[in-house]
Amino acid sequence: MHQPRASNPPLRFRVLHDSDTDMGRVMLRQRWSMALERDVFEMTMDGKLMMSSAVVESERALAERALALVSSEGLKVLIGGLGFGFTAQATLADSRVRKLTVVERLGAVIQWHRGGLFPWSGEFISDSRLKILEGDFFTVVFGDAGSRYDAILIDIDDSPSLPWHDGHAAFYKSAGLEAVRARLTQGGVLALWCATHPGNAFVARAKAAFATIELIAIHFENPCLRQPETNYILLATAHSRERECDCQRHPVS
Repeated sequence: MHQPRASNPPLRFRVLHDSDTDMGRVMLRQRWSMALERDVFEMTMDGKLMMSSAVVESERALAERALALVSSEGLKVLIGGLGFGFTAQATLADSRVRKLTVVERLGAVIQWHRGGLFPWSGEFISDSRLKILEGDFFTVVFGDAGSRYDAILIDIDDSPSLPWHDGHAAFYKSAGLEAVRARLTQGGVLALWCATHPGNAFVARAKAAFATIELIAIHFENPCLRQPETNYILLATAHSRERECDCQRHPVS
């Protein structure tokens, strides 16, 4: 008697992209997660995990929390780091956003979205409000003195003390914070994603450079590791000098 044929199991693992870049060897892989019962996409740099689609709450919160602090319409937003696109997607979900510019250093990452490797890219990649630039975000911030944004969102490094590239470290000093503040409109917001606590020294520098500072802890359960984890979002608001004296009294939460 013939046994019934089992249905095909989900594909367990495959490499979607693997190439050398000026930052290191980049790999995009897709694997089946038994914990989530769905496919998970992961990006590695020289074998080290840089990002995953398993849990994306904090990436979306980066946009949602920042834009919630901006009261105006017709918003112009700048994002440092396209990554898997969840921050850009959450930004474009706000109907007040008129223009979104995303700067991504790795051309391969941009092509992953444009080439349809991610099932969610089609929801935002063709949005007419979106402009993606291939380049170094930090160079743009230091060099593009004429542009002003209502919100600048950065999701590039694990934290100011744990940059992915040595060239990023200067941005997290006082001069870098002053430069990004100069790119904000009055009342504009800087939002910085951190995998770990950004460090008291950096928070102090941000507090000196901006009118108000808020540090938000995003707690979530990592289903792959079955343990709780915490990411952080630092929100810094630039006000006019007339309001700055009062706002400096606000404590870091």
